[in-house]
Amino acid sequence: MTNLMLGHSFARRPSADHLTVGRLGGLAADEVDRGEKALWLAGGGFRAALFHLGALTRLNELGLLARTGTVGAVAGGSIVAALLATRVPWPLHGAYRDWPEQVAEPLREIARRNVRARSLLRRPLGAGATAALEERYARELTAELGSESAWGPRFVFGASGLTLSGLAAGWEECLEWALETPAQGGYDERLVAETIAAVRTDLDAFGEAEQAVLENHGYLLADAALRRDGLTTAARIEPLPPLPPHPRWMDPERVRAALGASSRRTPIGRLRPRRAARADREPQPRSPELTALLERHRPLLRYDSLECVRADSAATICALALPGRCNSLHRADGTLIATAAPAGGEAKLELSFLGAGTYADGQPASRGDHLDECGGSLAADALALHRDPGFADLVYGRAGHGPAGTLWLQYWLFFYFADRGHLGIEQHEGDWQLVQLGLGRDGEPRVVTLAREGGALRLAWEEVETTASADGPVAVVYPARGSHAPLPRTGTFAAPVVPDHNDGGGPLVRPRLEPIGDDGPGWVHWPGRWGATRRREYFEADSPRGPGRRPEWWDPVELEREAQPWEGEGAGALDGLAPPPAPRLRAHREDGLAVVEYWFGQPQPEEAEPARLVAAAVDAAGEPGPVRALAVDGREGSFTLQLPADAEWADVRVGAASERGVPGPAAAVALDGGDGGERAG
Repeated sequence: MTNLMLGHSFARRPSADHLTVGRLGGLAADEVDRGEKALWLAGGGFRAALFHLGALTRLNELGLLARTGTVGAVAGGSIVAALLATRVPWPLHGAYRDWPEQVAEPLREIARRNVRARSLLRRPLGAGATAALEERYARELTAELGSESAWGPRFVFGASGLTLSGLAAGWEECLEWALETPAQGGYDERLVAETIAAVRTDLDAFGEAEQAVLENHGYLLADAALRRDGLTTAARIEPLPPLPPHPRWMDPERVRAALGASSRRTPIGRLRPRRAARADREPQPRSPELTALLERHRPLLRYDSLECVRADSAATICALALPGRCNSLHRADGTLIATAAPAGGEAKLELSFLGAGTYADGQPASRGDHLDECGGSLAADALALHRDPGFADLVYGRAGHGPAGTLWLQYWLFFYFADRGHLGIEQHEGDWQLVQLGLGRDGEPRVVTLAREGGALRLAWEEVETTASADGPVAVVYPARGSHAPLPRTGTFAAPVVPDHNDGGGPLVRPRLEPIGDDGPGWVHWPGRWGATRRREYFEADSPRGPGRRPEWWDPVELEREAQPWEGEGAGALDGLAPPPAPRLRAHREDGLAVVEYWFGQPQPEEAEPARLVAAAVDAAGEPGPVRALAVDGREGSFTLQLPADAEWADVRVGAASERGVPGPAAAVALDGGDGGERAG
């Protein structure tokens, strides 16, 4: 049998009683042709169940769970298998879109229980019967949650069943991920060996940190194994490692401190853990003095030349109402709460309708509620809303005092939607970004923190790019193309999945300020999600929660502490990842369309092959219209762009991205109004 593993040989593994490992079989040539795969999930207690939850989340995102024909589970692996058997509506066609609500959250809730004490008091077992207890609990869960689907995979629980079925040794070729091994880009080898692998194999209550770290570890190990076998490519992009389910729990020191006592066992297990509390501090309301400081230090935003979504009012997501469609507010089960265009007695959706605990009409607000951006082009809708002067170019400012005399100024930016690189990757409705300034006792800026996905970035004020204003120097921030992650300079920066990029070719804008604080307005602390997108499909991301529901709001000191220091020009460069060349272009108008021809010169050793194009028409003021992404078809080709009648379109701008999502320089060509123009670079 050939095993594709992550640097871990069978000879050096722990005993079977403590082995926490997952395997995906069915990868040999004859097995691939049949299309059916098999899973084996082994390990002790909730440690194994949570570790496998992370790995299965990744398999689901890639649609591989849908192709699973047999699931074998031992001990703690049986617990997560019980949820697979009963909570997933087999057969699947691609990724299961309700995975977070139907599988992930229920398992986390189960893992908060002290099952060992309850089970042993009801029906004691003999010494050494831990695996039997876990499998018995899995059978109880299966009975409690419902019967297995008649159309799903075959589920085999327990070691004897595995032996009879031949799962443990019947695959010609398999991928494997073991808890005791590190993953590239994940937790380091020492942290895994000393802290994560030492977590108890038990059925007592697991806290937030234990759950998050085990899920992250399983997710990243499974991704690394799948990446080795070329199973992570989509949309002609071979991505960088993705963001794990709980990115705030990737800091090694934080993990080591939180899991320091996780290896200890107690006679009857641990009690149900309390939820993590917010930072202990006094409420900090708005005031004229703080608003004046926020106004003084408002940052400037330099956009990318292919960015069509600007930082606008959060009211945009509540306001869109067009003939035949409008934005709306829903419960987790889809029940309508309010709509931007009431027609049958529904509540009117406005920003002021949202509240921390209740809505304006008295209905309760809950974490499962979400705003929904109606069908259509999100880019076109965002542009149409931006044209309203009441919505355009707005930043929300919040100020609060911290220890050591520091005054924290937070600038929250809302974007109607996000799409990393405008490549169709990590698309999600609604997007909140944060730029944070720390002022010293003298009232002068001393530090800037850019809260990026995959790790915040910290710059001393002297390292920040600034520009002069009537009040003094002001920070310049570069929102990344599509993702809007705040960057300190132009260029390309490493990020989860595909890089962040800003070429500095777009407009320079200083958004107007609206102050917010612990005292509101109510929508700041609304518990729901700003969009209907959930991270269920590969290359998707969750719609975010609002400012007052984010950890950074309550603990700006922790955000600064966790941030990586800026290492100067060239920091964040992409090792060994070259950009593609700029395309050459020719364009003309035809019946409300821009007809664009493109081609690339001879390949150069220092350039990557183009895999995707990102294109937009540009108006007379230099503002891009809706951005379109399309696959490159050879070294030359053509495509069309719609030219909406509500603007004067002057040019077409096009950039290419490599198969790793690295963007190259953009090129522009004039729309000549005739049959064609000179080919231009």
